[in-house]
Amino acid sequence: MQRKKPNENKYKDQPVWRGTARLLRLFFKKPRIVSLSGDIPDKAIYVANHAAMFGPLMYNLYLPAAVSQWGAYPMLGGWKQRYRYLKDVYFIQKRHKSKFAATVLAFLEAGFAPMFYKGLKVLPSYNDRRFIITMRKSFKTLDEGRGLIIFPEKSEEGYLETLTGFYGGFVVLAKYYRKLRGEDVPIYPIYYHPKYKKIVIGFPVYYGDCEAQGMDRNRIAEELCDRVNELFEQHIKE
Repeated sequence: MQRKKPNENKYKDQPVWRGTARLLRLFFKKPRIVSLSGDIPDKAIYVANHAAMFGPLMYNLYLPAAVSQWGAYPMLGGWKQRYRYLKDVYFIQKRHKSKFAATVLAFLEAGFAPMFYKGLKVLPSYNDRRFIITMRKSFKTLDEGRGLIIFPEKSEEGYLETLTGFYGGFVVLAKYYRKLRGEDVPIYPIYYHPKYKKIVIGFPVYYGDCEAQGMDRNRIAEELCDRVNELFEQHIKE
């Protein structure tokens, strides 16, 4: 993939975030972007590593596609809900911060998080019966021709370089979008590494092909997790 200027058209309905994104690029420099399959479409499902706070932001700023993202639903709630999630889950459980540091950071970030989540076009990701809300919003996003970045990694023990597994919510989305819309949306694996300043985009996988091979949801999720890890091992780490 050729190095191009960030695609400002993806912010055409976000004039305020367009200016914010330009400012953020002064502090978060563009990583090297390598796409193994050439140009990528807007309308696709992208499964990616989270890379702590960096992944969601860097994909939004520099991925050459117009995308929304799935994000933890508490971060789209009120201040208290955001604060508790940031302190107890994000900073203590996943980032392994001390209780004091987590309290201070969560207090600060809970205030300006809504602006960033709106700019990143975050959709609430539920893991209970409210998952139907996630599906409806995701369908609408894909119908509009935008893509979806999903962070399905099992990060209960933290954000690791080598991912330990994927949850299968993105597989359910691909399955039912194909069933109800008649379109097999490509699923692209992506890996970003802040130390090496590099984003690698792998070859797409299609739900229909996986189903034809007899793969169930868990097996497809495992396959995509392996592909994301391969991007790190073969195209970043080496």
